[in-house]
Amino acid sequence: MSEETEQPKKKINWTTDKIMSTSALFISVISLIALLYQSYLAREENRLIQMQQSANVIPYLQFENIYNVRSFSIHMVNKGVGPAFVKKVSFAVNDSLKFDNSTNALLHITKNRIRKGDSIGYNGSITIKENTVVQPGENISVFEISSTNNSDFSGVKSFKDYINNSPPTFTIVYEDIYGNQWKLSNNENKQDFQFLTPTLIKKID
Repeated sequence: MSEETEQPKKKINWTTDKIMSTSALFISVISLIALLYQSYLAREENRLIQMQQSANVIPYLQFENIYNVRSFSIHMVNKGVGPAFVKKVSFAVNDSLKFDNSTNALLHITKNRIRKGDSIGYNGSITIKENTVVQPGENISVFEISSTNNSDFSGVKSFKDYINNSPPTFTIVYEDIYGNQWKLSNNENKQDFQFLTPTLIKKID
C-alpha cells in the first residue's frame, strides 16, 4: 500500500499592492452602502416633510345650522388650516328640484310644505359656486330666513323642523393648494346634514 502524500497548501502572498486593492474594494462597498442608506433617509425625510406640509394646509368644510327662534340659517364653515377651493356645487330637494343657494328657491320650494309659510322671509346668502375660495375659519351663510311676524315665530320653527327631517341633498367638491380633493355630501345619508366628515377622493403623491 502506497502512502498518500499530502499536497502542500498554497499560501496567499499578501503583498502591499494586494492589501491596498482589497482595502480599497472594502471601503468602496462600505461607502456604497452608506450612500444608499443616506439616500433612503433623505427620501423618508422628504416624505415626512411633504406630509407635514400637506397637513398644515388641509381645509375641512362642514355644514352647520343655527336656530334662535326668530331666524334659521345654514352655514358652511372651514374648520381646517388651509383654504378650500370649491370645484363643484350641487343642491337639490327630493333629488330632483335643484336650486342655487344664491336665491330664495329653497324657501319657495318648501313654503307649500310647512305651516305658516307666508310668515317667513328670505334674508339672503353668499353664493357658493365653482372657484369659490373658503379661507380657514371663514363662516359662509348659505341660506338664512327670519320671521316676518313679530308675535308668532312658529313659521321659522316649522321650516327648521322640515329641513332637519327632510334636508336638501348636496355635494361640495373642493381642493387644497396641492390639488388633493375632498367631497362633502349627504347623498348616502340624507338625514345627516350637519357635521359630516369630508371624504378624500383624490390624493396627489
